[in-house]
Amino acid sequence: MTTLAAWVSVDSAKPSACYLMSDSRITWPNAHWDAGQKLFVSARFADIFGYSGDVQFPTLALRQILDRMDQGLLFGSAADSALRHRSICAELEAAYHGYPAHGADRSTILHFSRDGTGRHAKFSLWRVEYSRDSAIRSTSLSLPTSSVIGETAGSGWKILIDRNEAWKKAQGRTARGVFSSFCDALESGEDARSAGPPQLVGLYPSFGTRLFGVVWRNGRYLAGSPVPDGAQLDKFEWRNCLFERVDPHTLRRIEGAQPQPRPPSM
Repeated sequence: MTTLAAWVSVDSAKPSACYLMSDSRITWPNAHWDAGQKLFVSARFADIFGYSGDVQFPTLALRQILDRMDQGLLFGSAADSALRHRSICAELEAAYHGYPAHGADRSTILHFSRDGTGRHAKFSLWRVEYSRDSAIRSTSLSLPTSSVIGETAGSGWKILIDRNEAWKKAQGRTARGVFSSFCDALESGEDARSAGPPQLVGLYPSFGTRLFGVVWRNGRYLAGSPVPDGAQLDKFEWRNCLFERVDPHTLRRIEGAQPQPRPPSM
């Protein structure tokens, strides 16, 4: 399983950013691996995805779908988010019927999308569920009207909610508190199937999708994997577990960036 969550940063009663976050652990009956990618972004369209539950099907199917999207093989560049989502679900449905190894437990894919840009931007969120005995089913979800978690999935969801409630009591509802509570939930180790470095992707009213680098336990990680010193680090935006913008070379908060101290009670 995993811990997967969708959350929204709200400014002046409108979403100013939408994020998905996940852990990196993939679990087998007698082993686990803490570097599995669970979040995906389109390079061409304003669409981001995350999954929980079964690993193989979404990893294989979403990668195929993203490649087809970005190469213009599913819809045109002017397709709105509703059309994009319907096309993606049709592709998932076709892949689902030919896939022989679905698990009995329900699995989830979360899909954030955006229409328009700037002050005309409009975000949408869908939850796609499936299992061995239940075909692909998509549900449109309402976006939160404040900076809170909008949707959770996976084995660690309750631990995340409990940690997030503690952060809200300590500092109120803030976007940074959501990510910090997620990191705290992973560090707690209370869910054995949620571990490894946090993963983070986002959508803003303008610009394309964003795959964030995360500084965690004094190391750099991107999509669950460690990033070496020789990589092109400055191509990405980096955050730590307090959601501060950090320099990937020094692993410290960028000079002039907004400090986000941990509340004394946390």
